[in-house]
Amino acid sequence: MSKLSMFNGGMKECRKSLACKGLGRRSAFTLVELLVVIAIIGMLIALLLPAVQAAREAARRMQCSNNVKQLSLSLHNYHDVHDLFPPLAGMFGTAPMPRKFSNTASVSALLYLLPFIEQQALYSGTTGDIHPTNADGRYPAPWDTPTMHTSGAISAVMCPSNSVKAMTTAGWKPNNYVFSMGDGCWAQHSTDSALNHTVTVRGMFFYNNDDTGLVTQKSFGGCPDGSSNTVAVSECLTPSTRGGTDARSNVAIYTGIWDGTPWGVPGRCMTGLTMLDRYTFDESHAHTQNFRGEIAMCGWLSASGFTTLTPPNTPICIYEHQTAMHNRWGVFPPASNHSGGVNVGLLDGSVRFVSDTVNCGNIGTARAVKTGPSPFGVWGALGSPDGGESESL
Repeated sequence: MSKLSMFNGGMKECRKSLACKGLGRRSAFTLVELLVVIAIIGMLIALLLPAVQAAREAARRMQCSNNVKQLSLSLHNYHDVHDLFPPLAGMFGTAPMPRKFSNTASVSALLYLLPFIEQQALYSGTTGDIHPTNADGRYPAPWDTPTMHTSGAISAVMCPSNSVKAMTTAGWKPNNYVFSMGDGCWAQHSTDSALNHTVTVRGMFFYNNDDTGLVTQKSFGGCPDGSSNTVAVSECLTPSTRGGTDARSNVAIYTGIWDGTPWGVPGRCMTGLTMLDRYTFDESHAHTQNFRGEIAMCGWLSASGFTTLTPPNTPICIYEHQTAMHNRWGVFPPASNHSGGVNVGLLDGSVRFVSDTVNCGNIGTARAVKTGPSPFGVWGALGSPDGGESESL
């Protein structure tokens, strides 16, 4: 027998021996092994999902921060052109500008800023639309104009973290950004007509009404505390249901914020309002006339403004008398779906993240003031442009 034959024969015997001992190659996994692999993959997916969600929210928060930044810079650009900041709310087109809408239209600062956030066409169309039948040619409000009816949503004023409901009324635009009213409220039950119709001097953006002579707009000169220590823009949430009970997006009726003084105790909105849980108030407080986050151009303060009286993501309250609605006097903290706080644009154009736990002084008892340092801690001081405080973020 040749050496080659002997070698081949030995190899065959070796393979047989290995196969008999169970050391040969197997063609498939067992069921147990397959289940173990599936379980491991499932565990890895479960571990990765929160990280993926966190990364997505970080991206959404960054985009929202950029929106706030652009709005803050648009205030600078508006000021460069007009030497004033736009009014928070009021009649669009006061002297020396021609009146554009009816006497009852309360227009948000956002309409003034459209040309400065790359929305010149929307601005020109809305303010240039002529009513075919009204004697003065004016539309009742900007959201009633054909341009607003036919244009789409404005992405520059929508936070990607807010699940916005579909627009149900033509001309309405979802909006997740509001302007600072500072640490002041509207005067309630005052015999002074000027106090009844204007936001207190605690904010940078005033109510503008040339019918009553209250044309009160500020410039950088009205901010002696410094633009880096004064808030300008923040966030709000769009309610899923008008007249609902979500405390961060729906407005609650709560008369307890007024204590008989002109300025009231705003913190009672947090401490006295009947709450079912952290973010839900009792339906007995529900208020159907709430347009927060729903009509971008609406100048109602509950729709376009925020206060620095109570922390972000706490309840929103208005005072309503039995015989008359006072839905412009109240507590309007900003809110967002970002974990732990809101994006805030300062008057110098910078953006900060303000925590839900920001210092607000003695919330339960502090009364709003007209002059001097804010009684509402760091948050209140940031809302006041001329309170003499040195607090900064």
